[in-house]
Amino acid sequence: MTFSSLDDAESALDWIGVDFTETGTGFEGALADDERDLLAAAIEDPDSPGPVRDLARALGRLLDEQGEASPRWRVDFGA
Repeated sequence: MTFSSLDDAESALDWIGVDFTETGTGFEGALADDERDLLAAAIEDPDSPGPVRDLARALGRLLDEQGEASPRWRVDFGA
């Protein structure tokens, strides 16, 4: 997923609560199965902005689709 700015991307990830590192033009991390609760909470929170819910859904799909224990993800900004 791509956000328009570093602040937008970082805010969305902070809202969800997953761990991440900055890598120049994006953020990267690995998901753990126990982060499903964080993703669900961000999706269900009526105060979550649409992009936060979209990102949480995308990360949830990644967890569902990947056979590995800790799927890697990347969120870009400034595209």
